[in-house]
Amino acid sequence: MISVVIPTLNAEDHLARTLSSLVPGVVEGIIKEVVIVDGGSTDSTLEIAESTGCRIVQGDIARGLQLWQGCRAARGEWLLILHSDSQLGEGWMDEVQAHIRTHPAQAAYFHLRFDDPSMLAKLWGEVVALRARWLALPSGDHGMLLSRALYDCIGGYKDQVAFEDVALALALGRARLRPMAVSLSTSASRFKRRGWALGIAGRGLRIGLYLLGFPPKPPLSKAA
Repeated sequence: MISVVIPTLNAEDHLARTLSSLVPGVVEGIIKEVVIVDGGSTDSTLEIAESTGCRIVQGDIARGLQLWQGCRAARGEWLLILHSDSQLGEGWMDEVQAHIRTHPAQAAYFHLRFDDPSMLAKLWGEVVALRARWLALPSGDHGMLLSRALYDCIGGYKDQVAFEDVALALALGRARLRPMAVSLSTSASRFKRRGWALGIAGRGLRIGLYLLGFPPKPPLSKAA
């Protein structure tokens, strides 16, 4: 029924935890396949994916292009888009099945939490929650569940290197987006590396520029 699509690049530190949260869905037959779209990992990411029975697609280094490639390769009637450092919370199967039964014409996203107890992490979590609810712009960290029919109807992910989450949300529009009452925990490591304040400000600035029509720059290389 569901194809899970996960973009990866040197994701060995968290991929196993992400995949473990999907195991109940595989056992129950809700998940048909897990598609790993890899951008050239040099660690044990591919070994982890292979050992857990994932389907591997060799993709581009840019996450936006990886998702475009992965969704194009996916074979399920529904698509569940996750980042490689995100774990679905307790009760996700019931919530996902309920959405599929009752809201087939809409896409859904999860309630985002960061694996960091700091006040800045909680603040950013509230900011992105407000962005998702009031601006109808959930981030890629929220995850996304939508039918293949809806994905194809809106044109799916575009072959763009970044802000694929914003582009998809804009294509869906408020009427075709709804939150699900189950949490998704994602890693805060990238914000910790840059510093929360700098990371939040930089992300906000880049999104603003993108919405004003400035295209994101592609990554320089796979080694970058």
